[in-house]
Amino acid sequence: MATLRERLKTFRFGRRQTWRSTPLGMRICFYAAVFSLFASVGALALLMRTQYLSPLEIALTILIVGGFAIAYASVSIAQRYWLIPVLGVVQGLIFGVIGGYYRDSSPLVASHSVLHRQLQILGTIGMVSVLLGYALFIVFFARQGARYFRAHNEIAMAAEIHRALVPPVHRTIGSFEIYGISVPSGEVGGDLVDIAEDGTSWTGYVADVSGHGVSAGLLMAMFKTAVRTRAEDASAAELLAEVHRALYPLKTPNMFATVAVLRWSQEGFELALAGHPPLLHYISASGEVREYPAADMPLGILPEQAFGSRRLTCRAGDILMLLTDGLTEVFDRSGNEMGIAPVKEALRRSAAQPLPHLSASVRQAALQFGRQEDDQTMLIVRCLANTAAHDSSASAPAS
Repeated sequence: MATLRERLKTFRFGRRQTWRSTPLGMRICFYAAVFSLFASVGALALLMRTQYLSPLEIALTILIVGGFAIAYASVSIAQRYWLIPVLGVVQGLIFGVIGGYYRDSSPLVASHSVLHRQLQILGTIGMVSVLLGYALFIVFFARQGARYFRAHNEIAMAAEIHRALVPPVHRTIGSFEIYGISVPSGEVGGDLVDIAEDGTSWTGYVADVSGHGVSAGLLMAMFKTAVRTRAEDASAAELLAEVHRALYPLKTPNMFATVAVLRWSQEGFELALAGHPPLLHYISASGEVREYPAADMPLGILPEQAFGSRRLTCRAGDILMLLTDGLTEVFDRSGNEMGIAPVKEALRRSAAQPLPHLSASVRQAALQFGRQEDDQTMLIVRCLANTAAHDSSASAPAS
């Protein structure tokens, strides 16, 4: 019994929170609809009286009926049901005062005439029809609303899970400062940024799961789990191949993921890109920004896929940046795509800033060009000392 009570309490709280989260314009629209509907009931009630009605009495009656309808709706939404009989008594007293004040109004139609009876019948039918329609709408919205509240709560829970799975990353590991952040375009994002460390090496990666919402978030969660369980000993190319084999049977046919993996070990940097935007390498000595494009298809395209990798050199002051296409596939009002050039310029211009400020500068460049339509994620690595690795062409694909 206590468990049921707790569930009901949680449901009530969720419903109130959902109503508070409804945009103000939509709430005003709802209350205006309630007022208009019950104002017509007040007009029908006045029509049935067949007496002379002053403009003030007409206005007061319509305002009182519509206003109290809004009050009934408000206390029902707030679930303060004990106020409903109180409002009923107050409304009855007000109408009693108004009726007493206007009780000597002169009749416009004889009380026993055929027209009087017809107006009474039509007015009653009209009022019953309006109230019945309102009651049926309430039943419909209550049942559909319960489904909406459940879906809303599920999405809110998925958003909480996403925030837990994709927290901002800012740490120093050995000779590297690393910063990562993901800003979803909706409540549940499909991008992932993460660092897996095993003491002597680390693996940073950025992934972009196709689509949005709960399904993309679930695949992203499975992706992170698969990477974390395989990142310790596998090379970048082997990691992509193993994660692909693990996730391919679990995803829907139309889903895939673009991935960028940057791994540091005693052998140096290794980069693997699967259908992902290029890695940007800011070279401190020359101020140049070099691109390393993807050579492989995204994960999840074919049942069997192979992935290659390449080695990189990173010297003190250099910056490596991985990002998702939410920062490059931004469109202005004319439909022009921003592309990667403004991102490279923002990286070049802000390379000396702290990494969180650099990240903000890159994202600001995208937001100034156009509205965010996709998740925007980046992983930035600043080299604090020279590395002994060498830059080479793509290595043999991992099976």
